[in-house]
Amino acid sequence: MGCSLGLALKKAGHFVCGVDTNEVHLLEAIQRGGLDSAEPIDSAIAQSDLVVLCVPVDTIVALLPGILDQIAPHTTVMDMGSTKFEICDKVRSHTRRQNFVAVHPMAGVEHSGPGAAHVDLFLGARVIICDAQQSSSLALNKVLGVLQEMKMKVIFMDSDHHDKQLALVSHLPQFIAYALASLNDFDKDANKQWTELGGGGLQSSIRLGKSDADMWMPIFQQNKDNLLQYVDNYINQLNLLKDLLEKEQFDLLRAYISKANQNYERLHYQNNQPRPLIPNQGAPKVFYS
Repeated sequence: MGCSLGLALKKAGHFVCGVDTNEVHLLEAIQRGGLDSAEPIDSAIAQSDLVVLCVPVDTIVALLPGILDQIAPHTTVMDMGSTKFEICDKVRSHTRRQNFVAVHPMAGVEHSGPGAAHVDLFLGARVIICDAQQSSSLALNKVLGVLQEMKMKVIFMDSDHHDKQLALVSHLPQFIAYALASLNDFDKDANKQWTELGGGGLQSSIRLGKSDADMWMPIFQQNKDNLLQYVDNYINQLNLLKDLLEKEQFDLLRAYISKANQNYERLHYQNNQPRPLIPNQGAPKVFYS
């Protein structure tokens, strides 16, 4: 996510300075063209007009107050976390809360690290800004300008509502993918068979099972209560489907599937297909199309 943002910002003409505790990732991000330089965090903050936190959400909560303490009055801070309530609540009464903009780009792939970066990852994607009324117009306009440069579609939402909504549309599908990828059958020595037989249905359903635990564990922890409500709802639906199948109530099963078809149509996803992004693992340089 961070390297993809760096690629997009550099493409728009910005100077991008990176900070990471992983020296290998820093070097790879520079080689791929996602960073102009790498600096210690204090040095990077001191020279930046915009500080962007592209780290797991628990790390955002830990770092954000201290970063707001040391920024210059003109500097804006934004995060890119997938949960928002705990992050916003952490700095709700901070004296420089107006310098912070809570941002969640609805973009990403199941791969992690700079090798998975893509310059057009954010192009045309939706991005949510939470609790915008608590950000200054200067900070908000600076962030909106960057998002506009990346041609993102902005949605405004309060942080509590955000977490409730994302529990259904993002965190539950991720949870389900982990469960599906953990089926005992996949532990057997038949990986080649599963690869050859697994059609698009399995591949699309299991893709998110590749996603990094270091990123998703804090999300599940911060949004546990909202997520558990939808997990229970989903289990109830599975049990209902199982019951219809066991009792051979095929007319009711057909009606259930018809309702699912209708709900899918209401979501309009057929008109909003994301473009597949294939990470270029070995490229030392990025060529912009």
